[in-house]
Amino acid sequence: MNTRALRILRYSFVVLFLWFGVQQLMDPGIWVGFLPTWTGYLPIPGEMLVQLNGWFEIIAAIALAAGLFTRWIALILGLHLFMIAWEAGGAIGMRDLILGMIGVTLFFSEPDEWTLDHRDMRTKKHEEPSENFVSKIA
Repeated sequence: MNTRALRILRYSFVVLFLWFGVQQLMDPGIWVGFLPTWTGYLPIPGEMLVQLNGWFEIIAAIALAAGLFTRWIALILGLHLFMIAWEAGGAIGMRDLILGMIGVTLFFSEPDEWTLDHRDMRTKKHEEPSENFVSKIA
């Protein structure tokens, strides 16, 4: 897949999670109904769980936008969507399952040149000594 397509996928994923994260922080009460029933057994109120999830999604989206730990963040967000899909089921579950595949696709792709990960990889390549340099030292 070309890097332009990967950037489009990555930034689409960022927008998705930023939007939902902000919405959950702005009015957590309307999102409580989406929580799985098992969360009712936790000692944390539903609105607080929604807010924690909102912060998680915003922080992960910002890291993904910056390209920091791109592959792992994308995988975590994809798995997050798989869990939502499992709980939701039906048409919403199918939609979230397919959206989660974006995270899996990004995980199996190399970071594009607009990521901090790519810059780090490029720096490490330049820091490795060449064979000629090693033979001159020895």
